[in-house]
Amino acid sequence: MGLAERGVLRGKVAIVTGAATGIGRASAVLFAQAGARVALADVRAPELAQAVAAVRAAGGEAASITADLARPEDCAAVVEAGVRAFGRLDVLLNNAGVGTMVVGGTVESIALEHWDLAQDVNVRAMYLVARAAVPHMRGGAGGAIVNIASVSAFRGSVERPSHAYAASKGAVLSLTRAMAASYGRDGIRVNAICPGTIRTRLTADIVEAAERAAKEGRGIPLGRVGEPEDIARCALFLASDDAAFVSGATLVADGGATAATT
Repeated sequence: MGLAERGVLRGKVAIVTGAATGIGRASAVLFAQAGARVALADVRAPELAQAVAAVRAAGGEAASITADLARPEDCAAVVEAGVRAFGRLDVLLNNAGVGTMVVGGTVESIALEHWDLAQDVNVRAMYLVARAAVPHMRGGAGGAIVNIASVSAFRGSVERPSHAYAASKGAVLSLTRAMAASYGRDGIRVNAICPGTIRTRLTADIVEAAERAAKEGRGIPLGRVGEPEDIARCALFLASDDAAFVSGATLVADGGATAATT
């Protein structure tokens, strides 16, 4: 029996940012199946409405929050809306991010506004959402924060350079460890997931080539690219009490690709 079937988040409230599609949507649905009431936040209102419908179709209770996390004021508003909808907060999945299709390039080629966008959405928004969330968790029974980073924090790419993205995801890992050290005394666990190549809109330009290479025995030892549900299951574990003694950890979920290159 899986964690969702066991209802490991029953009675808890979760906020998922970047919840309209991909990893965020898959996580929101899985969290609901595990018993959580879920507040879904994203800047894309039509896709967000579809994600909320998917959560409800899975038997979950959901709230919708349209927000642009590149705007500092929207970050705190997400937490306020989630708590207002459900009265508490136990789990925060910091998933919203901007990917390499938008902020790719080297330090020479990337425009300053795209460098800033990568840091604003991928790092600053995590800080601001967490800053708003921590007091609610501290005032309750503690909680779990899960930050989505990337294997780009560990390795570069000659063919597809993404210096701003890599820098932002490295910062996420450092922030995760620092927060775990500070908030453990409050019963708040903070962990990070580093996905590899996952089939989402952010990887639309590379996923087919990566899939072919994996099937031919190159790149990903497990022989396939990841699906959003693969990362959602990692997030559910870290959010649940099954990970009660796990904090400050980095979970790499890339089908063995990093291991095969180190």
